[in-house]
Amino acid sequence: MLFYDTYIIKIIIYIINYEGGSFMAQLPGIDVQLIRLNPEWSVENASSTPLEQNLSIKDFSGKRLIITLPGAGGFCNKELDQVKESMDAFLVSGVEEVIVIVGTDILSNAGRGIPNLFQDPDLEFAKANNLNLEGVRSRYLNRSVIAVDENGNEVAREDADLLGCRTLDGLVGVAQKAFN
Repeated sequence: MLFYDTYIIKIIIYIINYEGGSFMAQLPGIDVQLIRLNPEWSVENASSTPLEQNLSIKDFSGKRLIITLPGAGGFCNKELDQVKESMDAFLVSGVEEVIVIVGTDILSNAGRGIPNLFQDPDLEFAKANNLNLEGVRSRYLNRSVIAVDENGNEVAREDADLLGCRTLDGLVGVAQKAFN
C-alpha cells in the first residue's frame, strides 16, 4: 500500500508542476547563500559595514538570468565585458535581473560594473546544479546560462565548455527562449 501512496503523490506533484507543455521545477540551490561585494561598503564606513553581503537567488524577484563562469578574472573577462556592456539586450528579452555567479576572484576588477556579481564560496550552488568540476579541488564553476521565472522555476538552461567563451547572442538566446 505504501508503494502506491508514494507513487500517487509523485503523480500529483508531477501534474501540479506540469505547466504549458514543459516540466517546471524549482531551481536547485535557489536559497544557497552567495556572497558579493557589499554596495554599501566604503573606506569611510569600513569599520561598521561588512565588505561582503550574503544573498541567495531567492532574494531576487521576477525573471532572472543566471550566468555562471569559472571565475571573475583571466579567461572569463570577455564574457564579463559582454554582460556589462549589454545589459539592455537582456532586459529587452524579458529578463528583470541578470545574476552572474563565479567560483573565484570576486574582488578582481573584471567584474566591476556588474551589480549582481556573486561568488559561490562553498560551491553549494554549483553542486546543487552540477556545475562543480569533478576531480578538481579549485572552486572554478562550469559555464551555464539558467533562466528562472518569477516563481523560482528553472525554465531554460544551456551549459557550455569550461574554456569556451559564449557569444552575447548565445547568452541572450536562453532568455529569449524562456521569456518570449
